[in-house]
Amino acid sequence: MTQTTQAETKSDEPVHRRVREPGWLWVSAGVLAAMIVVQSSGVFESPAMAEMATTSGSFSMLTTDGGNDEILVVVDSRQESLMVYRAANNNALVLLEREELSSLFTRARARAMGGP
Repeated sequence: MTQTTQAETKSDEPVHRRVREPGWLWVSAGVLAAMIVVQSSGVFESPAMAEMATTSGSFSMLTTDGGNDEILVVVDSRQESLMVYRAANNNALVLLEREELSSLFTRARARAMGGP
């Protein structure tokens, strides 16, 4: 009695192998290269728009146009202070002013009532 092994059974069946052409690989590589070139050239970049506001934790932030510079106003509700920054060379923030909110509101009330 002859026993057939799994290997013999598989060798009797026709083997269908699909050979894939490398053409699609080159096409997808070309598309990726074109996307990298377009992205790095800045064709689809939009300028940063000021006058946006957001809140994160105890901080509230507002950006606005300050003429030649972008201005960032930060309110820290935990320390009750207001800080004003300007963008220097579009890569750093420079602190322009730091003010305690209590003294700021006291002065504003005095001016509204006609005081100094």
